[in-house]
Amino acid sequence: MNIRHHLAIRSLALALIGAGALAGAGRVQADPEVRLGVSAGFPLPHGYAEVQVGRERYYYHRGVYYRPGPHGYYVVRAPLGARIRELPPHCSRLYLGGLWYWRYGDVYYRAMNDGYVVVDAPGVVGPPTVVAAQPPPPVPVAEQSVWVGQTEFIFKGGQFFKKTPEGLVWVEAPNGAVTKVLPADAVSVWYQGAEYFETDEVYFRKTPDGFEVVKAPWKK
Repeated sequence: MNIRHHLAIRSLALALIGAGALAGAGRVQADPEVRLGVSAGFPLPHGYAEVQVGRERYYYHRGVYYRPGPHGYYVVRAPLGARIRELPPHCSRLYLGGLWYWRYGDVYYRAMNDGYVVVDAPGVVGPPTVVAAQPPPPVPVAEQSVWVGQTEFIFKGGQFFKKTPEGLVWVEAPNGAVTKVLPADAVSVWYQGAEYFETDEVYFRKTPDGFEVVKAPWKK
């Protein structure tokens, strides 16, 4: 074997060893929690629904729309044309210009055959009639800042979120968080003589300061 041939084989062997080391290092650093392109692994609320608007995919839950981003699923404005099967809780119904609308915050819906569709806010067409020609001011969806230790959460629409530079990200309800009000669709649950309130598998107990997130009582 000549010297040139020997050197070529030696270089190839070193390259293969280096590639194997890099691959091994990659396996060690891999994060099994990263999925669907979401780096932080934040999930979506329980019971969410996928909503397709043209080529864009959104996720919907109780009046809130989400899109995937670099750190989880972010709250976005309701996209025009989005179709849902059921209205969010506590919608207002309006009769404007001969048509019925449903409003949640500053989002307007119209009824369709199998649900409701997001539409533009209705404008005034023609002279005023006996029904309200102008929609009343949008009802704000109240939000509350909730602290658990040194961590701040935003409680809005019965859900908990964290603030990020890109917007709000949904998170699991943190145990120990105390809210001023219950979610709109919370139901009373009694266990061993104590009353709890449940919504989306999250449980609250009444306290002097409000309603505290607790574990399911039968899991203690």
